[in-house]
Amino acid sequence: MLNTGEFLYLERFEFREVPRLQATSGKAPALPEASFAVSQAVDVWSIIKTGAGLQATRVYRYHSPIIYRSECTVEVNNHRVRLLLAVIALVFSTACTENDASSESAAESSAPVVSAQGAPEGALDTDVFPANLHQVTDVILTAGQSNALAEASRFQPDLFPAKDRLDTRILVWTQYEGWKIANPLNQIWEHDRFPARLWDSVNSNNSPGYQIARAIVDADPTRVVAFIPTSTPGKSIRYWRFGEEPYNTIKQRVENALNELPSKSNVDLIWWMQGESDANASDFYRSELAALINSWRGEPWYGSDQYFIANETAYFDVNRIFRELRSNSDPYSNYSEGEDLPTVHEGGNHFSSQAYRIIGNRVQQIYFNMRNATGNN
Repeated sequence: MLNTGEFLYLERFEFREVPRLQATSGKAPALPEASFAVSQAVDVWSIIKTGAGLQATRVYRYHSPIIYRSECTVEVNNHRVRLLLAVIALVFSTACTENDASSESAAESSAPVVSAQGAPEGALDTDVFPANLHQVTDVILTAGQSNALAEASRFQPDLFPAKDRLDTRILVWTQYEGWKIANPLNQIWEHDRFPARLWDSVNSNNSPGYQIARAIVDADPTRVVAFIPTSTPGKSIRYWRFGEEPYNTIKQRVENALNELPSKSNVDLIWWMQGESDANASDFYRSELAALINSWRGEPWYGSDQYFIANETAYFDVNRIFRELRSNSDPYSNYSEGEDLPTVHEGGNHFSSQAYRIIGNRVQQIYFNMRNATGNN
């Protein structure tokens, strides 16, 4: 018997109880880790007592490639709630999707996504252990604030099949399952994200790490790129100090990821996207950034002959400090332009999906130029 306030989640069309879950402040309840492994739809229903019995409301739906809130509500008989909910999920799921206000519904089209060998999406199983893990040539760490997460961006293989595609040469370190062939549409990369936050109505999955890797394998098809995504939205650079969070978390994640690579023991490139919380250029930011780079280069997995590229923010004055990286005497540090890139909202500070595709190409070119200039081509 279900009680008011309990939730159910649908896993491959089989309902299972999730006890004592409550959604607060508009956020979905945290689901058990086991439920993250599914690739099909996961629905969460709220059971509310009404005069007619129980009212079942599908409050959240987690589904690749769309993660959205739903408003479908139905009345169900108390003693038949389990059976009817299962029927409701099957019958009304499509209707809920069609009535959803999110413009992302277009992303559910069945346009093929190609791998490096041109195989359609159905032939590319991204859940299997990557057979080319021993062939990794470049390891990239991405770090920073919400733009490192690609807040509110969309991976759209139906609209951009060349740049938003699945590719066997692009690998990602995932939160729960280690290295995988990167699939921005349905994998957990960090912070229980797909890589979007599960309760968001808009995906945040056009990862800059993915787009940088995609640009690298496009420029050199012999490369296999593995990237490690990290982000700490809304935090000042002071939070990345050595020995504190998130520095320790990043360090542990990198070490875990490299331990699983049979032929690589170092990070080749760190891409830094931070500064919105430190809007004004200052000596403080300059010294903190220099200290952070030195701390990373003191790690056994990232020496003084590895590459660092900072990305400009959309418009903040801190960009002046990033530009100094190109004019200093260190050939292993540089920056990538960002002030001319489109944002999600005009005048906003979150880059758009198209901006991340451009960032991928720009960073690849800078990275290759730096490698050539230092004899690591």
